[in-house]
Amino acid sequence: MRLPVELKMRFIPGLLILIVLTALPACGAFSAPTPTLTPTPVPSSTPTLPPSETPIPSVTPIPEATEELLPTLEIPAHVGEGVEPPFRVTLPDNWQHGYDTLTLPDVDAVLRAIPLVVYQGPVTGGTGTIVVLWGFPNIIASSPLILPGTPTPAPDLWSDGLRLFRTTMVDQGCNAGTDLERPYSVGGRTGRGTKFAIVDCPDTPDTRGWFVGVQEGGLNFVFYVYTEPIEAMDTADTELQAILDSVEFHVDETQAND
Repeated sequence: MRLPVELKMRFIPGLLILIVLTALPACGAFSAPTPTLTPTPVPSSTPTLPPSETPIPSVTPIPEATEELLPTLEIPAHVGEGVEPPFRVTLPDNWQHGYDTLTLPDVDAVLRAIPLVVYQGPVTGGTGTIVVLWGFPNIIASSPLILPGTPTPAPDLWSDGLRLFRTTMVDQGCNAGTDLERPYSVGGRTGRGTKFAIVDCPDTPDTRGWFVGVQEGGLNFVFYVYTEPIEAMDTADTELQAILDSVEFHVDETQAND
């Protein structure tokens, strides 16, 4: 920020008064040679000029700092290209599905492509949705902090489900909350997950549901299940769990076909 500076100078010139005395001749009875008085020349009074006022220095503006803009790489969240997931599922009537791929910066600062599949259809009281992300790494098991030669820790799909929940399921401006970790089942496997709720979003309705993460054939999966409106989950949870129970993994078949 540049502050204006104003300088004011005042100058009062001095007054010089010069008094000159004149000598008078003396009177006598006889005439005596009167000495001729040669007046001593008085130095002429040279007027003293007042000092000139020093010019006020001009204030040079300080250049304002300009924020340097860093180049931004814009990458679409949805690529528009998907692959069929390595499992089969039995859907109720009037349910639909679609495949896609997400690109997102992960917690390890790596831009990662994660395949997904979305199932959606009517349930009692509203609409049910199941979003499945798969083929992502487990952050705990692949941490560089693990020393060589130490046993590889078991995959923590609870932590993976939480981080992907925050980065893929919650829009900007929403309030989201999760419950305690607990077991859930999918495809006859027991995984780890929790309940969640997403409310107060600017453009989407409130919702709630749960997620469960499992590993099959070395691949990680996380299933997000929720309803709209939020009240529909009061009666639709058993319908949605039945869909998860119908999942049949065939990871080995998928890997053999690669």
